[in-house]
Amino acid sequence: MRELRTRRLLLRPFARKDLPALVRIAAEEETRGFMCDGGREAAAVEAALERWLRGYREGLGQLAMILREDGRLIGHCGLERREGRIVLSYALHKDHWCKGLAPEACREVLRYGFEELGIEEVWTATRPENRAWRGMMERLGMGLREEGSDEVRYAVSRGAFLRRRAAVGAR
Repeated sequence: MRELRTRRLLLRPFARKDLPALVRIAAEEETRGFMCDGGREAAAVEAALERWLRGYREGLGQLAMILREDGRLIGHCGLERREGRIVLSYALHKDHWCKGLAPEACREVLRYGFEELGIEEVWTATRPENRAWRGMMERLGMGLREEGSDEVRYAVSRGAFLRRRAAVGAR
């Protein structure tokens, strides 16, 4: 797993020293409310971090979302294998919502997955009422694939993402 860069973010592999900052982000009630698998205690966050570190061997896992301007860890974004699918997810500290950072990170992670790893399809999921997430996924080119009463799932193929990226110009 390697570092990725956007205009405002450094997306880098986590290190165990990042655990305290990650625990603070995962403990936020507002952030937890939008995560499919709910809030996290320190032990659960540590277990997730260990899973991400193991996933790096195949190029997958969550990346630390670092503000380039000051080096602060503000969230995470990445690709993981779940239920036989590659899944995109992120969490972002509430102080950084509505600044375009989440789509910036997600777009770069999708680019990495499709262009560098050669992944054929990426999925994501949220609760039906999470309109912000759903709108962002649609703007990234993901389409609604499955809709249930407690979860909606979106996906995009490699070809569709790359065609859309070429049409709107690489960012």
